[in-house]
Amino acid sequence: MVSAFHPLHSLAGSGELMLPTVLALSAVGSVFVLALALLAFRQRRTLPYLLVALAFGALAGQTLMGGLTTVNYVAEGTHHLVEHILDVVIIVLLVGAVYYARSVETKQSNQR
Repeated sequence: MVSAFHPLHSLAGSGELMLPTVLALSAVGSVFVLALALLAFRQRRTLPYLLVALAFGALAGQTLMGGLTTVNYVAEGTHHLVEHILDVVIIVLLVGAVYYARSVETKQSNQR
């Protein structure tokens, strides 16, 4: 029986190494992409690049939260609340980056 605090995705891959392996790969990937985004922001220094870098930071935060939950440092209920909040943060940051970039692009094309 699956309770409200034991979601199905935490049961996926009931092998003992499956979840830690996926989390480790996710951590490496998210930190790598975050580093690339920070380098791009450092080079461009624009708001859209900053917002995208922050979104990748939130994505890395989700992986961190998964790892902390796996080692029983964070309760599953807290884990899900924080992960869903980070989902919203990622969406808002990415929509903000696209909106800002498009509005600047529109202003520049109108000035020509």
